Amino acid sequence: MIVVPIYRGFRIEVNAVEADGRWDAEVRIPQHAVHAKPRVRIVNCCELTAEHAERAGEIWAKRWVDAKGGA
Repeated sequence: MIVVPIYRGFRIEVNAVEADGRWDAEVRIPQHAVHAKPRVRIVNCCELTAEHAERAGEIWAKRWVDAKGGA
């Protein structure tokens, strides 16, 4: 599991999930607001290892935050 505690006002949590012998990433992006609903997304990356899937999920999450204009 990868956790980026603060990235432009967001917290990023990435966990690898197995899918048909390969690995995808489950990405959770809760905002720091107490009652904010987290964004949860499965990133289909079909990597050979869990570590590579988590890194791919982290990259996807940071791009998503950048596109949404994180503080």
